[in-house]
Parts: sequence; structure tokens; C-alpha cells
Amino acid sequence: MVFAKRLGIPLKTIRTNPGGQLDPSEILGRDELIQRIWNVLEGRCVYMNDLRRIGKTQIMVKMKAEPAPGWVCVKRDLGRFHSAEEFARSAFEDSAEVLTGGKTVMRKMADLLGQAGGLEISGVIKLPDGSPAPWKEVLQRTFQDISESVAKTNQRMLFLWDEVPFLIDNIAKRQGEQVAMEVLDAIRSFTQDFDKIRVLLTGSIGLHHVLKSLQQKGYMGSPLNRMELVRPGPLDPNDAIGLASYLLQGESIRTDDHQACTQFIASSVGNVPFYIHKLISRLPKSETYSVQRLGQILDSELADLNNDWDLEHYRVRLGEYYREDEPLALAILDAVAVQSKMNFDRVRSAVANQMTVGEEKLRTVLKLLCKDHYLEHSHDGLYQYYIAVIARWWRISRDLKELE
Repeated sequence: MVFAKRLGIPLKTIRTNPGGQLDPSEILGRDELIQRIWNVLEGRCVYMNDLRRIGKTQIMVKMKAEPAPGWVCVKRDLGRFHSAEEFARSAFEDSAEVLTGGKTVMRKMADLLGQAGGLEISGVIKLPDGSPAPWKEVLQRTFQDISESVAKTNQRMLFLWDEVPFLIDNIAKRQGEQVAMEVLDAIRSFTQDFDKIRVLLTGSIGLHHVLKSLQQKGYMGSPLNRMELVRPGPLDPNDAIGLASYLLQGESIRTDDHQACTQFIASSVGNVPFYIHKLISRLPKSETYSVQRLGQILDSELADLNNDWDLEHYRVRLGEYYREDEPLALAILDAVAVQSKMNFDRVRSAVANQMTVGEEKLRTVLKLLCKDHYLEHSHDGLYQYYIAVIARWWRISRDLKELE
């Protein structure tokens, strides 16, 4: 196994498991990034934003399973919560579960709830009189209890909070924009006030979309101004090839040229682990595969209107987040999909064949498409798709032909 040393894993069989929970030892090629994140967390919090399926959650799983010395970690997907009270409850419950001494060390929370009420929880935290506990006070007291507890053991607490933009958007829709703004401000404030506590936030939609909506309602905060922004990105190409090699062997898939096939699998899906798992999981073991055959199977998967590759999301979300600029975004994405790499002048010319648009508007939407990880902008001024498999799917789904 030529990639074992680079990927930092023992010689073992790895099976495909696209979308499933991987064992931390099977989350490959992320050790350097994770070490960089731990180094950043020594001084400040982290906001990790990238496309869905890129591997953010798996990075958090590995960090929780293998914490740096002196850290206590909890992980929670916040996207399923719809109120500030649910969010505050999860912070309390998760902390009490992992801290030494459990709920007995949460003294300030016990003072709030009272001995008669105990720590009884039903949907939201309740006070002894049955009324909901104020969510902001629950967070404040939870953070105070955490800080005091970990100080005694010379530790620090890390909250691994997944899909924060969905949480804020959910709260805005159910409880109003004002409460959503207050939650953002509370996260920022408490992580500044308590040096023993850090948060790692993630999002698969840009928080900038949520913030734009809140700013239109008067929000002036900058919740990320003290956080390090991290984009995990795809795997290094060599690590992606190594993962493909492990999975082909783990699934006993035969190829006519192992090196060429692993290189094709990795590059054709943009070196994204989930899509590497997905493609290899769809290969019948009855064949011996060539690069050409692998390409045929990939295209067949992407062309299937009932496929489970979760790529239609990239088309659907344009309407929600770009609204009146959706036609312009579509024109840009169509143009770049067939040209592969384009400078601004070529994008402008391609769009002009379909609509009249001002130059500044075009630049604004191009920047948004890069922020949302549809495209990337290179140092030499060229735009191209961020992930190869999305470009490939885009051409197939919209009946476009890549130009030679």
C-alpha cells in the first residue's frame, strides 16, 4: 500500500461507505488540516465553510474522536434546531454529558433551575414554575460552569457545531430576525468572554446569505470577525488517488491499469472523498474496468434523474439565494461549464449573448458564485468550477457539450 505512510493509516481493508459514518481511522488525508485547526484553536475560534459532501462533518468526527491533549470536545448538528431555546438546551446537555462530574458540576445552571425542578428537560429547559428558562441565561450559566469545571482539570472545551447557518435561518423563520441576531451575538460574545472555551462552526451554505437577510433587517454585527476562516477543500490529489486505491482493493474491483483508473476516479470527481466512495460503490465486481468504462458509469450515474448524488441541490438553491439574479448566475455557470476556464472578458462575452447586464453586476454575481463554491478564481484571473464532478453533472443535466 504505497499511500499508507502519506495518509497516516495502518495497512487495512477499507470498504466504500458513501454518506455513512466512517471510523475515524478511515477518514484519510485530513491530518495536516486538522493539526492546523488545533493550532488555530489555541488562540481563537474557527468557522469552516465549504460545499456539502466535502468532508466537514468527517473532519469534526475525527477531531472529536482524537482530540488534541488537554481538550474536551462535544459535537452537535445544529441544523435540526428551530429555536434559540433548543440551541441553548443542547449546549447545556452536551456539556454536562462530557465534563468530569456531569451535571453535578453545572452549579450555576442548578441555581437557575432550582432544586425542586431538578434538571428536568422536555423540548426546552424548564424552570420550577414550568416556564421556559431564558435561553440567553442558560447559555451564560452553561459557559460559566464549563469554564470553572475545565479550569480545575487544566483543560479546555471545544464545541463542534455543524450547520450553523441553517440554525440561524431556522430561528429567523420561526422566532424572527431579532432573535436570530441575538443568537449570533451571543455566540460571539461568550466565546470572547470565556478563554477556556472555543467553538468550531461549520456551514455548507455561506453564512453571508443569512447575514445579508439579517442586515436588511438592521443587523450590524460581525459574528465572524474574531474567527479563523477555514475551507477544507478537496483532498490533495495524491491522497485522493490513495483513497481510490484503498477502496478498489477493499471492494476487490479489478482494473486493466490500476494507476490510470485510480487517477481517473480521483480527478473526475474533484478529489472529494464522498464522491470517490460513491463512484466505486457503484462498480459491479463482475467487470474489469478501464478508464473509458469508468467514465461511462460515472456519466450514467449523473444522467439518472433519480440518482442519489445530491447534485440537484446546486441548481435548486440558486433560486433561493440569488433570486432576481438567478438567470445571470445560470448564464455564467453554463458558460464556464462548457469552456472549463474563462477570464472575465470571455465570461462577459458569453453572458452578453443571452442578456444585457452591467459590468459591476456581473462582477458581483461572479464573486458570489465563488463564495458559494460553485466557481473558483485563480491568481491569473481565470474562473473555473471548484469541483469537477459538479461541472460534469451541470453539463449533463443541462444538455451542454464541453468544448474541445
